[in-house]
Amino acid sequence: MRPEDQLVEHPRPYYAWLVFILSAIFSGYALTLQFSPRLESFLDQDKHQITQVIYALSVFYYSLALFQIPIGILIDRFGCRLLPSLGIIFCSIGAILMSISETHWGIAIARGIMGFGAAFAFLNGVRIINNWFKSKQFSYLLGIFIALSAFLTVLFTTGFKFLEQVLLWRKAMMSVGLGGLIFACIYFFIVQDAPGGKFSVYSQIKDRKEFWKNIRHVFNASHVWVLGMTIGLMIGPLFAFETIWSVPFLKTVYKAPLAIAIMYNLFFVLGYAGGAIFFGRLSTFVGKRKLFVILGAAVTLIMLIIIIYPPYFGIPITAICFILLGFGASNINVGYTIVHEHNVPQVTTTPIAVVNTFYVLFAAISQSLITVFLELGKQIHNTPEYTTQEYQISLIRLPVYLFIALIFSFFIKETYCKQRQSYEK
Repeated sequence: MRPEDQLVEHPRPYYAWLVFILSAIFSGYALTLQFSPRLESFLDQDKHQITQVIYALSVFYYSLALFQIPIGILIDRFGCRLLPSLGIIFCSIGAILMSISETHWGIAIARGIMGFGAAFAFLNGVRIINNWFKSKQFSYLLGIFIALSAFLTVLFTTGFKFLEQVLLWRKAMMSVGLGGLIFACIYFFIVQDAPGGKFSVYSQIKDRKEFWKNIRHVFNASHVWVLGMTIGLMIGPLFAFETIWSVPFLKTVYKAPLAIAIMYNLFFVLGYAGGAIFFGRLSTFVGKRKLFVILGAAVTLIMLIIIIYPPYFGIPITAICFILLGFGASNINVGYTIVHEHNVPQVTTTPIAVVNTFYVLFAAISQSLITVFLELGKQIHNTPEYTTQEYQISLIRLPVYLFIALIFSFFIKETYCKQRQSYEK
């Protein structure tokens, strides 16, 4: 009999959802900090130092990649209350430092601190779902978590833009940082790691030797690395494009006004959020996961090619392409579920942290490479601004990465929606 079949109903059945929502708010807050420093905010002040600005902003991703695995192990070992609360505090401190930074080095340090704090956000949500809900609900709830995080990101980003208009960018960022400190206190006093005792779906491993034995199994499993390459190559470069370059690209190539360019990004987020829930539920209903990762990679590849290269279509068709781009990319939710099901639930955060490391590392590298090749093209053609041709050449690596991810997806080991309970099998 599975552990979850022996549960006694928790006396506060809605408390799990409160914990779930607070963890999603943390994720939305971290994503808002990731997306909030728009390139235009810095280039209006200094148009001649774009490379330094991009490198400084990219430090967020390098920090996020560096700390994924250590933080994944720490959350598996010590739980979801104290450490994620500290993560929120680090995000807030990074935002406050960002608001007062006058140099590229200052921006880089602030972004690095933000990245460290943000590394807790998604992993914490995964562990919350694992601890408070049944394993058969994992994929669906992870989809809801991703969708809710995306919705909150849009909501928080809209609020940030309003603050930016009223207070200007620096004061708005300071307000976001101070608000994060308040939220950290709320999170710490409300969230518990697990229901406890006879209510827990999976109890934490108390034996240190058993814990590290399970961690070794994670790093020795080939499927973890295959999924890391698949998910990393699929969404890392794509998110690097979406966070920094999609708006400048659309303004240059499509001659789109700023409002339309931002609207396209919103469509991407909506497609991503809706798809995460849809495919989480559908893959569980069908009883298979691998197929959806393959289809997701293929759809994302096709839509990205249509968006980047001619013939360029009008606003309605391009909007649909952005929705489908997010819809296809949302299948990474199924990929995370496969990683979870291949490993015992007591160390579920660590394998997902390994996979996430590939994602953020490829995002950081892609963001830097896009900048390098755009600058190189501008110097070769001696143009004051980036041209359509330079964007097409620099962004060609994105479809290439997605094609490689599609190849890797065929080597994923199917779980048939069965949760592993022991490494002895």
